[in-house]
Amino acid sequence: DRATSGWAVSLDFPSSRDIMQPKIFDNGFVPPGAHSPFIPQREIAENGWRITDQVLKLKNGSIIGFKSGDSGAKKFQGAGKDYIHFDEEPNYEIFEEATIRVEAGRRLAVFMTCTLLPPIGQAGGVTWSYDKFVKPWRKGENPHVKIFTSSIYDNPFIEKAELAYLEAMFPPGSRARRIRLNGELLPGLGGARAYAAFENELHVREQTVLHAHRPLCWMWDFNVEPMVTLVGQRDNLLFRFKGELSLEEGNIPDMCQLFYHRYGYFKGDIWIYGDATGQGRTSQYSQTDYTVIANELRRFGINFKLKVPLVNPIVTDRINAMNRAFKNELGLIGVEVDPSCTELIDDFEQVLLDPKGGIKKSHNRKETYYHRTHASDAAGYWITYEAPVKPLSIRQKLFRSIPGARYGR
Repeated sequence: DRATSGWAVSLDFPSSRDIMQPKIFDNGFVPPGAHSPFIPQREIAENGWRITDQVLKLKNGSIIGFKSGDSGAKKFQGAGKDYIHFDEEPNYEIFEEATIRVEAGRRLAVFMTCTLLPPIGQAGGVTWSYDKFVKPWRKGENPHVKIFTSSIYDNPFIEKAELAYLEAMFPPGSRARRIRLNGELLPGLGGARAYAAFENELHVREQTVLHAHRPLCWMWDFNVEPMVTLVGQRDNLLFRFKGELSLEEGNIPDMCQLFYHRYGYFKGDIWIYGDATGQGRTSQYSQTDYTVIANELRRFGINFKLKVPLVNPIVTDRINAMNRAFKNELGLIGVEVDPSCTELIDDFEQVLLDPKGGIKKSHNRKETYYHRTHASDAAGYWITYEAPVKPLSIRQKLFRSIPGARYGR
């Protein structure tokens, strides 16, 4: 009922020219046999397509600007818009810059059509839109977000031969197939998961209160942004993660205060697990991290036992111990995580391997992946200390490799 001004945003210029624009209007690149563009030619103003500016003007005065994500966030500065349509997930810095273009008296509508995975062949971490939109939406925390899903099988115009080709690319049950073909809302990963044995349906379980006669296990990772510690208890062979303490920008005294506030009532044994490098002096405190913990806990009258190795295990050994704890060679589940441990669950689902088989890290605060690895590192110190994967002895190897005697008639 009125003229509007909006942006149609693609990942790069070729995608805009060949995919986005031909679906909206005839830019001269509509493929043969494709459906007619959404906006008919009769609605476009005379000389309304300014190709050099990538701007389309309609007869009713509406303006559509076609933007490219590879131009950088600064190109998205400007006047307020009525709507923005993102075709595939852009860099989050671009999304943030574009969506603050709101003027008084105008309400911005944002549309995004995307697959929750990086493009095929491109490495990457978890898509930020999953954390920003899908997870809060599932919890009913953001009433302003509406999410609609569809699978490739919902499109009646895709030929069976094409479907068969796509199905051959993505094995049944794989995360890529569930996201790309089935349209499921899963955290998309562009790489190999470090903790591939973790399954949310199997390992996330409501946990009971702390058992008074079992040690409380407190796990530390000394990263300060965010700082995450975990609380759990061992139930025979089962590792139970019962709580999570998180500070966006924290220090050791603040974390100890938070622990006392949450678990100060516990009168049983407290065992502390963590990074062996925490036994060295830090620039922040000029004393060891564990000495700082000890001094803080003494203020609260809390006694504890330190269970930290002299040297950290090899990262690959820690990963193997974790995956074996999730499900061992007999198929037994050895880990349960309370749903409140959100950072830990995200880590188990999203942490990736680096090219050398270690843990991929990010030092870029703007990346969603920047918050990953800290909780799972803390969990790994506990599991690796108590249930390491031990290499076979020479005797065991011999017995496994030498076949037993057989007797025939």
